[in-house]
Amino acid sequence: MSEGLDKLVGDTLKTAPTFYEDALQPTVQEVGKIVERIPRAINAAFSGLDKWILNKENSIEETKKLLALKLQNIDTEKIVEPEAYVAIPAIQAISYSMNSDELRNLYANLLAKSMISDTKEHVHPAFIEIIRQLSPADVHVLEEISTNTSFQVLDMYYGKYQHIPDSPDSFLGLESPVEKRGFEGLTYITNISPDIVNVAFENILRLGLIEERFSFNDEVIDERIKLSPIYQQRLQQLQKYDYDSYWKYEENIRTFNLTHFGKAFRNICLDIS
Repeated sequence: MSEGLDKLVGDTLKTAPTFYEDALQPTVQEVGKIVERIPRAINAAFSGLDKWILNKENSIEETKKLLALKLQNIDTEKIVEPEAYVAIPAIQAISYSMNSDELRNLYANLLAKSMISDTKEHVHPAFIEIIRQLSPADVHVLEEISTNTSFQVLDMYYGKYQHIPDSPDSFLGLESPVEKRGFEGLTYITNISPDIVNVAFENILRLGLIEERFSFNDEVIDERIKLSPIYQQRLQQLQKYDYDSYWKYEENIRTFNLTHFGKAFRNICLDIS
């Protein structure tokens, strides 16, 4: 009995490495395939960067073509050498943005203005860093803000108020609601998702290009906001709170304008007069 058990254990130990190798071989092979795919995926993801590295000299030529278009109507006597502290970082930055029309155009405008004797003194080197921190969506939102005397952002919500004793249909005057449910940051912009618009808006605010202006209670909401599909959609979503007198529908307007710095940036970098 003991000899038979010893033989069984011995045979098992002999065959175990082969058994585990055979059992694990498909898994090992599959893991190997996955590991092989990762570098290929990374190489594919970096193909655009590799192309830029190989052809970065071409970006200089492309920049010159853009500048030729920007300066074609400028008196050649007013075209001057740009300041190195503006031109060099701008040219480096524009080479990273050749696949974005919006960002490339901002850099090209900045470079062109830095080469015109009438405007070169107004080109602040900080503008380059501002553009670095903008996305194409940010640029679009900033252009919309720049074309309005005042740009409105609408917050719409239902507020839950406590009732005044003996007056069930009244609310506590100017008291704040004890609870709010709704949506913030609605604009008339429809070709970019509301979430992206809000991120863009907050980034532009963070960069100091815009500031909030006091809004009067009787200020009229921009009709374009109320006509936008997202406004109607949000309004329908809020209807579920309209089931008793504790909840009151409210809209709040926030109005924003360009700061002095924002206006200077607009005049140099945007195609807006």
